[in-house]
Amino acid sequence: MTTEHLSDADYVCIAGGSLSKLISKLQLLEACNQRLALAMTTAGHDLRQKLHLLLGTVELLTSTAERSNSTELSHRAKTVIFRLAGELEQLALQAQGDHDRAAPALCNFVVSSLLGQLHTDWESEAAAKYLSFRVEHTDCRVTSDPRLLAVIMSNLVGNAVRHTASGSVTVTSSIDDAFLILSVSDTGPGISDEDLRRSYRFSPRMRGFDEGLGLGLSIARKTAEMLGHEFAVSTGNNCGTHVRVYVPIANSCL
Repeated sequence: MTTEHLSDADYVCIAGGSLSKLISKLQLLEACNQRLALAMTTAGHDLRQKLHLLLGTVELLTSTAERSNSTELSHRAKTVIFRLAGELEQLALQAQGDHDRAAPALCNFVVSSLLGQLHTDWESEAAAKYLSFRVEHTDCRVTSDPRLLAVIMSNLVGNAVRHTASGSVTVTSSIDDAFLILSVSDTGPGISDEDLRRSYRFSPRMRGFDEGLGLGLSIARKTAEMLGHEFAVSTGNNCGTHVRVYVPIANSCL
């Protein structure tokens, strides 16, 4: 059909179709930009956490006189440094890659290795503060993005360890219908209403290096939303904090 035979209705249909395609492309670009913004914020915050872990390990290393402990702590410090270098390299590759790099890569996996890495990562910092630190292991298979789920849990545990002056930090798991509930509980001061509201958006506070920027809970919540995982927080003044992440179970637990 030539343009000479097109009616006004035909032009409206063509324009409507073109507009629909443009809106779809715009929505796709906006979603990609949101994922990339979260990925970059998460990467920067995660690198900061690794430096905190390294600092805690070094402090323990300089305060111990036993050779066996020194060897173990030295190994931990080197492990954190190598992981930090690897993540910096991955960050550089991601920055050079396309938008799809930031999209979740869902798969079925056993969550035990993730929980084991959490214990290894935060054990030294918890010990440096004389906190009771326990990570309950499970061999349940879940459906998620392993890297992003690790980001969520590391930020939650990091928040708990840093803000708990005494007492304990505990990571537990339970099954509720089709979900594995990963829970992080602490005996810290709790989260204020203002900070809880801030966790729904990226709104960093300018504070010292030791205190961080207050992005941990926001990153955990936003990453959970991106994965489609329910995220719940129970807290109160001087009542500690209990955060739960609902991760879909893959078929059945082993």
